[in-house]
Amino acid sequence: MLAQNNIPEEEFGNPLHLRSYLRHPSPAMRLTVLRGLSAVSESPEKARKIQVLLPDILEALQDTNTDVVLKALLVLRNVMAHVESREASCVAPQLAEKLLPLFDHESSLVREHSISLFQALTEDLLSQRKEMKRAVHSSLLPLYFRMRDQSESVAKASGEALIIAAEFLRHKELKHLAQTEQTWKIGECLLQQDRGRVEEYVQQSQPYLQDTQTVLRLEAVRFIGLAARYCKDQSEEKLNEILSGE
Repeated sequence: MLAQNNIPEEEFGNPLHLRSYLRHPSPAMRLTVLRGLSAVSESPEKARKIQVLLPDILEALQDTNTDVVLKALLVLRNVMAHVESREASCVAPQLAEKLLPLFDHESSLVREHSISLFQALTEDLLSQRKEMKRAVHSSLLPLYFRMRDQSESVAKASGEALIIAAEFLRHKELKHLAQTEQTWKIGECLLQQDRGRVEEYVQQSQPYLQDTQTVLRLEAVRFIGLAARYCKDQSEEKLNEILSGE
């Protein structure tokens, strides 16, 4: 019934009744509900009603079933496109934090769609810098690495998202490098502009040393080598601890 998307507004009822199905142990059931919600959420009125299910849909982003995650991303994109700006600004920071781990998902489609949704959030909330700043800062390095993703669509989405993130943070040089696709300079730009985040960047880089894509492993090694030059004397010991996994 939900998938038909022709339910009259007065008969749509209370979406909260779907909560138990979104938490159902069967992936097939969770997927069925999200498919229905993706169709219903194309309607602005119904999308706004679905807001009450956002906590459960956000949890679906951590599902082990890739199809469930993809449908959750679609529902979230539709809902966020239709809610009022005040309501969007309340949800966006939490959603942004949930999207960050998906940038490195094994599915290229999940990587692409999560990055694109993150870009849309950042672009729509340029005036909400305080609330979104932490998540946008945390996105810079993953987006930089993903610009080299073997999936062209992921690489393209990452570059576009990095441009918006740089604009959000008012990093003119970073924005220029992303726009001109000077990827070999972006790592050093990040380190120069955010010297206080060197250790954080090194920690973020570590998982890429074991990435399945050779190009990302090599980029992580190169970036960490660059980072070592930007460490203050008192931070070198900490850097060695991070690299050795202690």
